[in-house]
Amino acid sequence: MTLTPDAFAIPVAADPAAALAFLVSAGADLAIAEQPRRWLDAPPPKATPRPEPAPAPAAAPRMAAPAPAPAADHPARACADVPALLALLGRFPDARTRPPLLFQGALETRIWVLIDRPDTDPGHRETIDRMLAAIDLDWNRAALVSRLPWPTPGDGEPTASALDRFSPVVERLAELAPPTHVLALGQVAADLAGTQARLGSSRGHWFDWRGAQLLPSIHPRAMGGNKELKRQAFEHLKLFRAAIG
Repeated sequence: MTLTPDAFAIPVAADPAAALAFLVSAGADLAIAEQPRRWLDAPPPKATPRPEPAPAPAAAPRMAAPAPAPAADHPARACADVPALLALLGRFPDARTRPPLLFQGALETRIWVLIDRPDTDPGHRETIDRMLAAIDLDWNRAALVSRLPWPTPGDGEPTASALDRFSPVVERLAELAPPTHVLALGQVAADLAGTQARLGSSRGHWFDWRGAQLLPSIHPRAMGGNKELKRQAFEHLKLFRAAIG
């Protein structure tokens, strides 16, 4: 028997629905494809699904930094009265060679003339005496108070560490014998009322300090022979005298 191509043709059923059912049962899924399909080849391997990345570990909660331990309290704050404050200064090594100057004059008047440190030049102290005399004051009616109880080495500017060391002493003195008015001679003395009071432009302007009125002025050390600075200092003195009555 001779085979012809027609022998492999799929017979067309009289019922189109039956023919379609046959094709579906034979595995046909497309009527016509763009490329011939090799039906006898093994099916391609299925793609292995990629594993999902593991979730990142949750960040550990941030802990607040521990607060720094408070510095040891200054011993001046434990002094119950002014004599105890003076006794404390007497225990400093500097007191072996020179007595401390915390204040001189009449604290009970509540009028302070504040300086940064004792002067090695006696002329500066004499000038301060004359300044007070010009407004009818003396050390029976005011007190000379020093931020540092001893002169600085070489009469240099006080260091920040020295001021930090002794400022609590002056602050405690202001608590035990509170002033009402303070004449601050020089920028370092005025700095007790804040850095703004330290500025040269603050001279002749009042500032609040621990319940007192503080007036920055010029220290004789800075005046020299400058007549304009001396004139300004005298104007400040008149303001101060008018305020204390």
